[in-house]
Amino acid sequence: MKSDVQSIIARNDPGRWPRPLTHRPKADLPFDPLQVPAGVALLFDATVYTDHLKGQLPTSIDNLMVSRTILHSALALAELAVTIGALDPADGRTQATLIPIVEMLMRINPSRIITPSYQVWLEAAVMAGILTRTQAIPKQDRRRFLNDTLLFLQAAEAGAVMVSRNSLDIDLLLQLKPEAGVLLYDRS
Repeated sequence: MKSDVQSIIARNDPGRWPRPLTHRPKADLPFDPLQVPAGVALLFDATVYTDHLKGQLPTSIDNLMVSRTILHSALALAELAVTIGALDPADGRTQATLIPIVEMLMRINPSRIITPSYQVWLEAAVMAGILTRTQAIPKQDRRRFLNDTLLFLQAAEAGAVMVSRNSLDIDLLLQLKPEAGVLLYDRS
């Protein structure tokens, strides 16, 4: 597949964003599940899985999940799976933490797992670069926005709505691409 780098740059012209973006009030962000168009699939950020496992997912999100097709990003699942290798096997608490994560990963239907396309990777990198520059993120933390941007654009590519608790970073992404489908929530 040939990449259209010029088109990606034109859609995300770094020159349009010379100054830091400011966070908007929550009232201006997409927190209302009733505003998610009927029939549109949902794609979860890793926060959704984590909050679900902890019993902290709001009832409104649980109710929405029941009536929608759920897509799972390989990227978000990898963010969960990294815990499997990161926790100390010698720590007595590790097993109790890992069992629900492993069980959740095993229950996911592989036909519902999607991966970002090469085009999404390139566009996400450009957008993440814009945010690291405008928000003065230190060089060692430049990848901070990359996973969120990948999920954000992957949802758009799949025609899905991204569901996330990460309202601060997603607010910035929505300022770059206000037409993207996003549903934000706070823990219950």
